[in-house]
Amino acid sequence: MRKTTKIITGGSCTIRVKGNITTKTGGKTVIWAKGGIEINSSGSITYSAAEGHFYGDYVPPEELYTTHPTVLRVEFFDETNKLLNQNTKDFYYGKKLKLKVTTRDAKDGTLIFVKLQAKSKSKNQPFDLMSPNRKYNWWAKEVVDNKFETPFFELNPNWYSDDFEYYDYNDHNTKIKEEDLNEFYAEVRFDSKTVYFPLAGERLKPIAYKRNYEELIGLFKTDNSGEKDLIENYENRFIDSVKYFKNIVDDFSEFIHEDNCDLTIDQIDAEVLKTARQLWEEAVWQNRGYDLKTETKDKETGQENTVITSVKAILDDRPLYWARISMEVILKRHPAFYDDIKTLDQKDQEDFFVKSIVPKKSRLWKTIQLFEEQSRNYTNIDFSKAGYKKKVLITGFDPFFLNSIKYPNRYNILQSNPSGVVALALANNDKSGAYIQTMIMPTRYSDFDGSQDYDNGQGEGIVEKYIKPFVDQVDMIITVSQYLPNENVIDVFGTSRRGGLNDNMNFIRKSGSQAISTKIEWIQTTLPKTFINAPFVKFNWKYDDLPNPNNVVPQKDQILNEGSGGDYLSNEIFYRVGKIRSELRPSLATGHFHIEKIQDGRINEDLNPLKISNLLSIIRKGIEEGVKGII
Repeated sequence: MRKTTKIITGGSCTIRVKGNITTKTGGKTVIWAKGGIEINSSGSITYSAAEGHFYGDYVPPEELYTTHPTVLRVEFFDETNKLLNQNTKDFYYGKKLKLKVTTRDAKDGTLIFVKLQAKSKSKNQPFDLMSPNRKYNWWAKEVVDNKFETPFFELNPNWYSDDFEYYDYNDHNTKIKEEDLNEFYAEVRFDSKTVYFPLAGERLKPIAYKRNYEELIGLFKTDNSGEKDLIENYENRFIDSVKYFKNIVDDFSEFIHEDNCDLTIDQIDAEVLKTARQLWEEAVWQNRGYDLKTETKDKETGQENTVITSVKAILDDRPLYWARISMEVILKRHPAFYDDIKTLDQKDQEDFFVKSIVPKKSRLWKTIQLFEEQSRNYTNIDFSKAGYKKKVLITGFDPFFLNSIKYPNRYNILQSNPSGVVALALANNDKSGAYIQTMIMPTRYSDFDGSQDYDNGQGEGIVEKYIKPFVDQVDMIITVSQYLPNENVIDVFGTSRRGGLNDNMNFIRKSGSQAISTKIEWIQTTLPKTFINAPFVKFNWKYDDLPNPNNVVPQKDQILNEGSGGDYLSNEIFYRVGKIRSELRPSLATGHFHIEKIQDGRINEDLNPLKISNLLSIIRKGIEEGVKGII
């Protein structure tokens, strides 16, 4: 899970209470601080222990008890009986392993006590399931033939310290240094003496799937120091900002990594189908506002009453975005997928284990696609309740340009994408003269062109797969994305050409290259001109970043390096949808609505509730007027 029940601090820890603090333990309580410990109280401070107590410098036991007269060694083995000591770094969390203790001159039947131990450089590393869990304690077991072996067990993937991962911008992959990996060993008590084996330098240092570029950004500390943290990071901040998102993510983490050690991929898929859908529905609910019903009962009369409280909408797409990121990392670290990936060719294995790219041939790819389909609403678009109303499909985008640590004067890790808010707030809406269905698209080239290369791609992807089927079913398709401050425009032209800008995966596409192989260089919108009847909305006729006051239409085969809205993925989705429309149903109203940016990346401005509410009102009115123009 993303939280810890253990507090380890190399700095300051302050606890303030108005009442009492009571700590009860059936064993020992250890407080270890590199600095001083100061205890202040206006009343008395009492320490008591049945066997007395001792004050003084505390030496971590693994640095003290390194020899034993009878215990020779402790070793880790995997299911194939491969020795895992000697700093083995290719053993993955969640895979089965066992401990083997070897003694000398021990009488058969002598009792041994073994307990798994772990050490981390991360101050917030949660090993919270270890101490109270008998799964990692083997008490009063018998030694036979100078050996004791534990049953097979697993190391919780949530124990992996990904806060020490770093992205290599030259190699385009995520790395972690050996010295930053957590290490595992055992506390062994035998013949009334304790030893900690294996010794430092020989302990097990397991690994897990390393977060990709997009996933890693969320681990930056909220103090903007540039460090990463398991607890106080932006990913957790946004997930925890809405209670229901926190519950969904934490419950999913428990189910995948803690409650069910031997899940099959089919069982994981069943949970993904349910939980990812729940994530989308919760996001829609949160962005729309709702009535909360509370049942009460009068203690004296027994009369039951229903109290209805109106809960105001929280207009924010970021909890959904960061929850999806966190949950997909959880999925990618489940050991059920590792064995499948290791059956693939060497390139696919390297893509996953080195480059953090999920191979398309793997079962994991299908599971991640299932999660994307449900949590982005790709496959749950349903116009069956539209009745006689016009059917309108609207798409939004994920937040982007988030790495404000690498690009402090340009990017903003607090960034929302107002188009995502629009998609969530208008989902299933029937109050704008139409019945609206929505989905949210990723800001990733690979999803659009189907290529997982860093700088190459020219094919079909999510637009053709998930939007194309609705061209014959709807009356209008509006793709929406974030634009410039104070600009709400309907882009007139979309181009097949791309710029060379980085996406959320730090991928690029060659500047001037085509998104898809085609002779159709540019597309013109067919959205109704009635959009401009809404205040603050206008048509944007420029192309190649030049003003076009006379509304000149380019020549048929003219190459446009930029469409009206630029050369990024907003232009690309406009072009792709327009191209499909021109081929299948030329009269269909399609086009791109570029809506204003309301956060300043240079100063890490947060999302202002009033600004996003006002913007949503503008967009609602624009769509309402646009629908009136549908023939």
